[in-house]
Amino acid sequence: MNEQLYFNDQAHIAEKFLMIQDHLTDTSRMAVLKIRNWKLVEHLPETSQRYRKHMQQTLFNVVPNEFVLCEAGYHFSPINN
Repeated sequence: MNEQLYFNDQAHIAEKFLMIQDHLTDTSRMAVLKIRNWKLVEHLPETSQRYRKHMQQTLFNVVPNEFVLCEAGYHFSPINN
């Protein structure tokens, strides 16, 4: 009888989760700092237009629902509800 061994990957999963969580925290902090910076300079006429354009291109991107579902693998595997 061929018995397949399964290894416990809890440590690996936990480490990967912490790395993703740290990256998300850093990215969120940078976004907050960008928004605060934009709010500070939006009252200056010479920089207001440039920052508004920059913020529209970087922070306020619209992503279609289909793209999010496809990236999550929704269409490729059944989901247990």
